[in-house]
Amino acid sequence: MKVKNFLRCVIPSSLSLLLCVWLVTFAVAITPLEVAAEEAKADLGEAATNPVSNLIQFRLQNAYNPSVYNADGYSNAFLVQTVVPLSSLAEKFDSLKGIVTRTTLPFVSTPDLDDVGRQHGFGDTNFLAFAVPKAAPKNTVWGVGPALNIPTGGTDRFTGSGSWQGGPAAVAMVTPIKGLQVGALAFHVWDFHKFRSDANDVSTTSIQPILTKHFDKGWYVSLPDTPQSYNWQTENWTLNLGGVLGRVFPVGGQPMQIFGGVYYNPEDNDVPAGEWTFKFQIGWLFPQ
Repeated sequence: MKVKNFLRCVIPSSLSLLLCVWLVTFAVAITPLEVAAEEAKADLGEAATNPVSNLIQFRLQNAYNPSVYNADGYSNAFLVQTVVPLSSLAEKFDSLKGIVTRTTLPFVSTPDLDDVGRQHGFGDTNFLAFAVPKAAPKNTVWGVGPALNIPTGGTDRFTGSGSWQGGPAAVAMVTPIKGLQVGALAFHVWDFHKFRSDANDVSTTSIQPILTKHFDKGWYVSLPDTPQSYNWQTENWTLNLGGVLGRVFPVGGQPMQIFGGVYYNPEDNDVPAGEWTFKFQIGWLFPQ
């Protein structure tokens, strides 16, 4: 009964089955699976951790915070993320290697907040797009484009910002040796339209360092996929320090990606914010 109540609190009941799917898939993943070509699998693994690869991805993620600064109880975010290359659009520009979009929609469960308790609802959707030029140094990819935060949290002041936000985004990554990826993804957003009277001013920079090492059988370790963020309004950082262990592998011929990560945020900024984060993902890969 306690486990059942926990699942109902952490994620919507309609999504409980998805968590079960992840657990079953993870169990399968720890059993070695043979593939036709080990080199092809290594290439696919590197593509899965390349933010601007020509690879369609559908990801289900869950980020659980067992302890939260300045609030009681846990918080949780269930994320649906898609990565979609716009190959047909990129082909219209001779100078472009590709155009890649990444969209993330969260469903948020807050900690126990003063006077209102725990709140549940959709958060704001983050959309990034990168135009990837053909011109680049050897073993390097880079891209620039827009960042947009879409207020899918609506007027809910506990799970959404109450404003439209936008700004620039950029990514650069080099592969100095086979299996090693080094770089960074960054974006900055300002609010440009508020539809809630108590919405805060927004000026936030998010930086995701990229350091990934791939191994045999699709395994890899990396820095967190969650950015480090700086709020220029409050002059405070929100950090995610830790690491990720993941694997790219086939299930019934379908390429999959799973990972688990543990992150620590040492910054207590006198507002509710997660201290420790346990994040898990199951993803489906569709090579072009």
